[in-house]
Amino acid sequence: MTQINHRVRALLLTPRHTLMMMKRVRDGVSPYYVAPGGGVEPIDASLEAALHREIAEELGGTVTIVREVFRTEHPGETDLIGWTVQHHYFICHLLGYDLSQRNGPEFSNPAKGQYIPEEFPLIRDSFIDLNILPAELGHFLASNVELLQEAF
Repeated sequence: MTQINHRVRALLLTPRHTLMMMKRVRDGVSPYYVAPGGGVEPIDASLEAALHREIAEELGGTVTIVREVFRTEHPGETDLIGWTVQHHYFICHLLGYDLSQRNGPEFSNPAKGQYIPEEFPLIRDSFIDLNILPAELGHFLASNVELLQEAF
């Protein structure tokens, strides 16, 4: 029986009509970009509740969730057989953030590297040459710029 580990990710639309992503910088790894978010925990009442908690942890931020737009699935990140990680991507409006309020476990462990928020214009060329993980997210962004623009 396959077990699913749910993760939530925000496609963060900013008041400046840009998309905010997290640049990950870690020793021994080329920098890459991810959508902010993380794992759903037992305390989370829903995927949306998990996303609100994750944005508060990673950015000291608040969002309005518009809707889920796609999912990815990958084999688990452990040696457990039959484990699947499912990422749920939501379009969100970033209402505000304060990096001094970050509080997730990733900020108390220097080995996790840096989480640097960066904004990108909502044009297809913004995402084509970026090292975005997973690759499906990069393809989605490059192919769905209009969908994100219409969400404003």
